Amino acid sequence: MVHIREDMAKDELKFLKNKFKTKYFTVHEENFVEDDIKVWKGYYKNLYLEMNFDNFVSKKVKVEKIGGFCDDLAHFKVGMEKLSKDFEYVFDRKKIKKYFDCSHLGGYNPKTNCDMHTINSLDNFDYLKTLPNFLFGKCVALEAFNSIKEQLEFKKYLVELLNKKFGA
Repeated sequence: MVHIREDMAKDELKFLKNKFKTKYFTVHEENFVEDDIKVWKGYYKNLYLEMNFDNFVSKKVKVEKIGGFCDDLAHFKVGMEKLSKDFEYVFDRKKIKKYFDCSHLGGYNPKTNCDMHTINSLDNFDYLKTLPNFLFGKCVALEAFNSIKEQLEFKKYLVELLNKKFGA
């Protein structure tokens, strides 16, 4: 999974796919405008939309034109608590399994209903237990500013937590 920038050329996606077998290219909602994604024509099935959590979904956002969602699970949790339009847009498509191949996760603070990129405690991941299973794709990436050493500890915790959640 590679999070792409709006200024990346199609040749860069081709390189990443050929060299590293990248299956998922994630793009932010604000960069999902038909004129903007035309540059990546031929890779639409590999594009995955990361929704904002600003309680607004542009009419130009049409996930059916691309591979699906790259759900930011902490964003989804924030939206779920607020019943935001972003949350509803994703939730309304929950039965379309192909839309949920990949996701990424960071921490979540339940007291402030905010996502966290710097994780302070393993408890910051416990919100994952409350999320519906349809959100978790084949590929789940950790999104954290913490050190690699800390992220490896998070990974151990997350593997255990998700194995319990999914009965593995």
